[in-house]
Amino acid sequence: MKWLATIFAALGGVLPIAAVLWGWRSTRREYKRLVSDLDAIDAVIHAPEGTYPDMTAQSDAMKAIRAPHFTYGRTMYTYEWIQRLILEQAMSELRGPAWLAGAGIAFGTAASVWSTWL
Repeated sequence: MKWLATIFAALGGVLPIAAVLWGWRSTRREYKRLVSDLDAIDAVIHAPEGTYPDMTAQSDAMKAIRAPHFTYGRTMYTYEWIQRLILEQAMSELRGPAWLAGAGIAFGTAASVWSTWL
């Protein structure tokens, strides 16, 4: 019975930490992909005249990089720009609290496992 309680206590700490790390990695990956795509789209928008034969070709080049949620020129990627800003802010402001929560989970798990053997 003591082993079962120890395993459950350990899982109670490992699973939330794994979830936080999984969420952090997927958010970082999406943010990096979004920044890369929007930088490439900006390069298409600011390309020298004559690079694209017409506006349709320029629009097609942007859509080939990332399909937009909306349309109408620069506002075509408004959703993506807002998403980029939100992810940027969330990652910078939530880093400290995420580390603090992870440390709390680790200490709580260690104390719980240790208490089953005292």
